[in-house]
Amino acid sequence: MNEWVGSAATIDEAIAEGLKELGATRDEVEIEVLEVPKKRLLGLARSDAKVKLTRKHKAQETNTPPRNRDGKAWIKDGKLGYEPPEEGGNPPRLIIDKRITVRYGGELVQNSVQLTDGLNGLDIILPENMEPVVHIEVSVDKDGLTAHFHWQQIQGIEYRLGEQPPANVIQLRLEQTVLQPKPLTVDDVAVAVQSEGISYGLNLEGLNQEMLSQPKGSVVVAQGQPPIPPKDATVDYVFQKRNQVDLDALRIDYYEAYGISSVEEGAILAVKIPPEPGTPGTDVFGRKIPVGKPKDLQIKCGKGANLSRDGTTATAATSGLPLLRGNIIEVLPVLELKSDADISTGNITFDGAIVIRGSVLENVKVESLSGTVHVGGLVSGAVIRSYGSIVVQRNVVASELQAGGLSIVQMKIAGILHNIRDYLVKLERAFHSVAKHSESISEALLLRHLVDLKFSAMLKSIEELGDLFGEVSYQLSPELHEIVARLMVNFNPQGTRANLSLDAITRLSQMIAEQEEVLSAEAENEADIRARYLQNSRLEAAGSVIIEGQGAYYSTVIAGKGFHMERGLFRGGSITVNQGNIILKELGGPTGVATNATIVTNGRLKCQTVHSNVIISIAQQRYRFDEPAMDVHAYLVDGSLVVHGSGIKLVGD
Repeated sequence: MNEWVGSAATIDEAIAEGLKELGATRDEVEIEVLEVPKKRLLGLARSDAKVKLTRKHKAQETNTPPRNRDGKAWIKDGKLGYEPPEEGGNPPRLIIDKRITVRYGGELVQNSVQLTDGLNGLDIILPENMEPVVHIEVSVDKDGLTAHFHWQQIQGIEYRLGEQPPANVIQLRLEQTVLQPKPLTVDDVAVAVQSEGISYGLNLEGLNQEMLSQPKGSVVVAQGQPPIPPKDATVDYVFQKRNQVDLDALRIDYYEAYGISSVEEGAILAVKIPPEPGTPGTDVFGRKIPVGKPKDLQIKCGKGANLSRDGTTATAATSGLPLLRGNIIEVLPVLELKSDADISTGNITFDGAIVIRGSVLENVKVESLSGTVHVGGLVSGAVIRSYGSIVVQRNVVASELQAGGLSIVQMKIAGILHNIRDYLVKLERAFHSVAKHSESISEALLLRHLVDLKFSAMLKSIEELGDLFGEVSYQLSPELHEIVARLMVNFNPQGTRANLSLDAITRLSQMIAEQEEVLSAEAENEADIRARYLQNSRLEAAGSVIIEGQGAYYSTVIAGKGFHMERGLFRGGSITVNQGNIILKELGGPTGVATNATIVTNGRLKCQTVHSNVIISIAQQRYRFDEPAMDVHAYLVDGSLVVHGSGIKLVGD
């Protein structure tokens, strides 16, 4: 037996079976693979391998090498070559890269294909080449003054078949070549920029080929001319200038620091700095950028001050103390006392500024009807009232100071009215809440019960308003008279009351809100009080109260606009600010002395150290400190009190 044809699961198994049948070794036979085993999904055999074994002739074994009849394929210069098989030989087989698409005979093939029909019907599809490009963009800032050129190089890719030598089985292997884009030139940049309409302020001198060869970048290519804005006219109030002083120094010339000295007739009080027109600009598109016209203003002079013909200079028409009322310059006559104000001088009342070089001592009253009061020494056991500000260079002990005249009263009344209005709003809410469950009780009776049971604090505020109103009623408006009368009729804390109604309460709330605005507008005299130290005293100011030293003890402070004591402690007593900020270093004391700080309407409280038993309040929302806290901040958020201390939120949402 010289020839055997058979099948098995694999080619090796088929060859082994054939050698056994022929009784020959592998070197003694020629092996021809007739069929390659094919597999279906999951690796299960679909057909066996089939081989043909032919015993070699002895002469052939020794002299003639076996002839290869199989076909061949190869890849050269990216192209597929083909040589058909001889009779009895196998066609070439192609192993396919997954990234290559191959169709043979109109059908999509995967993994491998045998070229049984040669190259006829063979279609090899490579991935699409990517051309190298350079993305460019020209951007202009919103103001039109700066243009940028941006670029980014994107590499290209060229695909081809990898080289393969001639063989019966070859691999279609994909090779790729990275293509670099053509570098930009300065001319390319110029064309791109100018095509966007950019014509002004071009500057391409900083560009060079090395820079443009970078993979990406951005560079300013044009810069417009920014406009120069106009300068509005301003007024330099020369008399308000103060020298810089060291508040920690042992000895300070407060007269010099706070400018309490008078001016002589003819002294320059203010100088107008005229407006200056602006200069239009040009954007990178060559368009003009317009500028507005400067605002002009005039120096306004009141009594005691003269304005030059050209309107640029204000001078003193008389010797006295210069001051600014709103934006009107005035020079008030000055009453100057070079000694102490004591029993030898008696009480002092003057329609103008008062300067006391010494101290104001026990039982003396000093009142300025239209100006300010400056005290070079201390104030002890005395009373000082002024229309304008009060400055005390040393301490205030067991005394009463009022700065602001009628504005103080208006400020106090506005604060009390604000609290009463809040109570009235809460009373309405309480009525509607209780009325749902008490339908048998009349409106008037239910309101009366609510006032007596839950709103005693409102009755106290109304009583306080009545007392204050009685002192200055002749100076107040008819509308305010009507509000006080209605409050007394409906909520008389001491006597009988009229029957209450919701309509009356609503109308009162509206009237109070309107009057609050009127009082705030009228209380325009922001007179301040400034002192070094405070003890057992009462200070009231339409503006702010400033304590520049290191202590304020057991005193009452009422201010319209704020309280400032950045360097000292306030211990015992109370601070009340109508609207504004309370800023101080320390509040209360280690022994828990009762101390209150209140902001009537709105503002912020800031304090480095707050001791226990201190109560702070903003818009009638209170918080009591049961233990010390550091770096305390208190303010309103959406009408609710928020308090931070020692780095944590103590109260508030």
